[in-house]
Amino acid sequence: MGLDITAYRQVKKEDVVLNEDGEPIDPVTKDYRYDLARVRANSDFLSRAEGIEDGHYSYEASHGFCAGSYSGYNWWRNELAKFAGYPATSCVKFGAEAVRHDAGAWAANSGPFYELINFSDCEGVIGPVVAKKLAQDFADFADRAMAYQPDMRGDWYARYLEWQTAFLMAADHGFVDFH
Repeated sequence: MGLDITAYRQVKKEDVVLNEDGEPIDPVTKDYRYDLARVRANSDFLSRAEGIEDGHYSYEASHGFCAGSYSGYNWWRNELAKFAGYPATSCVKFGAEAVRHDAGAWAANSGPFYELINFSDCEGVIGPVVAKKLAQDFADFADRAMAYQPDMRGDWYARYLEWQTAFLMAADHGFVDFH
């Protein structure tokens, strides 16, 4: 299992007919509607969904990628926090004491990439308002990111580019879905 990401651009909320399982269907044929994206804001991070509300949306374009296994994504997110300059801070992670840069971001309450670093690692959406801020963060740090070489893995920058693409799309009247 891992974290999958889908970004959507130019979304439009649709009135839909739902089947008994709560899935959108065509009202005539009763076939499942595969052409819609669903927004479900994470109740722990409602402010991240600013500019979009729960429901089903049509969209102009989408872009999906795997952000990694949950542990892989958490490694990447911690490296993003380190890269952005957050201090290593003590926290309890997976039941053990740890010193991590993402904990430094959690304690900061704002800063570069903060809204991504301090967000669910499994579900929820980031709406267009926050996506615009994050897209700017990714643009502002783009040159430095290309040169950044964290220990252990060589795919950090490739993931950086995927996230940058996702937030650029979502900033254009869309959203990023964590699923």
